[in-house]
Formats: sequence, structure tokens, C-alpha cells
Amino acid sequence: MEPINRESRTFVHFQLGLVIACPWTTESARTVDLQKAMLDQGLEFGQTNTRPGSFVLTRGEPSHLQVKFETPGPQLTGIQVLANNPSYDVDLFCRDASAVLSAYRKIFPVDHLLIIQATARIHHLYSSQAHAFQYLWETRLNQSGQDFRCLGNRPVAGGGLRLLIPPHAIGTEEPRSIEIRIESFLLEQRKLLVDTLFVWPKPRPITADQKIEPESYLQPVEQFASNEVWTFLTQPRPGETPA
Repeated sequence: MEPINRESRTFVHFQLGLVIACPWTTESARTVDLQKAMLDQGLEFGQTNTRPGSFVLTRGEPSHLQVKFETPGPQLTGIQVLANNPSYDVDLFCRDASAVLSAYRKIFPVDHLLIIQATARIHHLYSSQAHAFQYLWETRLNQSGQDFRCLGNRPVAGGGLRLLIPPHAIGTEEPRSIEIRIESFLLEQRKLLVDTLFVWPKPRPITADQKIEPESYLQPVEQFASNEVWTFLTQPRPGETPA
């Protein structure tokens, strides 16, 4: 039996973030028009919150979704679309994110859009046969549970790994940095949380007739987390055979 059950994987967080070279305004007429434009795209939000420099929309059904527009700097607009504990997969999240971006571009039209930075993040949750941190520490890292005695025999409830990969490009892909967190899920000891974050730091121009495609950001994260990160997490040590 595999120590980590691949089939148990669930999505617990999606996130897409864009920083655009365009000023943001919380002028009430514009935010009302933006909300109407998203409703035309099939997105209805039960809660809105307007603060100086930001506009946040939140819904609970049919799946949690939050959209935030803000001003991260002078002459900049930050757009963040996220879903916590979603009841759908990455494709449907991309559909919702695409609707948000289509509504934004309708209300704030420009001939030439410049995406200063893009980020995409996905959290996966897996079931473990034993305590998830025990698997990481003893099986994956080949360490001993006795090592924690130097902490005064205090119980260790959990922990994990954090890997940072600086901006790079393979082949013709755009440069991206990657951050990976693999840690035990404190709420359930036999759950393992895998957090994969991509950041595209190179500015990307978008013309008026081009569409911003959320899947071009989220799908690479999903594929990398499901393949490379999974292999890193479960690969046997030298001399061992796969489970």
C-alpha cells in the first residue's frame, strides 16, 4: 500500500493574481458597472466590500470565490481571483477567472494592456497512511524521530519542506519562479498539504483583441504539482524500490 494515496488528492485552494499597468479607481459608478458586467458573465456575488484603494467581491455558492481589485502601487491595478475549499476543479475555476477578466476589460478598456507580473497558486491535499510529518521526516528525508529530543522532548505536531526555485525558463517558456511547500496539515495529522506557486516576473503586453487566458497560468502549475512535485514527494531513496 502506498504511504501517500495519490487518488485521495483534493483541491483546497486556487489563486490567480495579476498586476496590470493601469490605474485603479473605486469610483462607485465604475464598481457598480464592473459588478453588473460580471453578472452578465454569470458571476453573482452575495457580498461586496469597498475600501480606499480596493474593491472585494465574495460569493459562497455554488463554489467559494473571491475577487479583489486593488492599487498595489502608483498607476497599477492588482487583480486577485481565489477560491478556498472549492467544490470544482481547476478548469471551472479558470472559467470563473476568465469571466472576471472579461468583465474588467469591458469596463476598463485600453488598446494596449501590460501585465507587469502574474502569479498562480494551487493547494493539493493528500491522505497519508501514517502521520504526514512522520512520512516527510523519516521516510522522505531519512531522518530519525529521536532527533527531536534535543528540543527538550517536546512533542512536534507537524512540519514540512519549503523549496524556492529562482526565475528560469526551459525551452521556449516564459521565465518563472517556483515556490513549493510540502507540509503536514495540522487539522488532520494524516493529511499532507502541497502548495505550488508560480510567479512570472517578466512583463507581458496584451493587445485589445487578445484574451487573458487564466488556464495559461493555472494549468502549468497543476501539471507541475501533479507530476514533478509528486515525483519529488514520493520517489524512493537509493537502494529502495517504489511502493
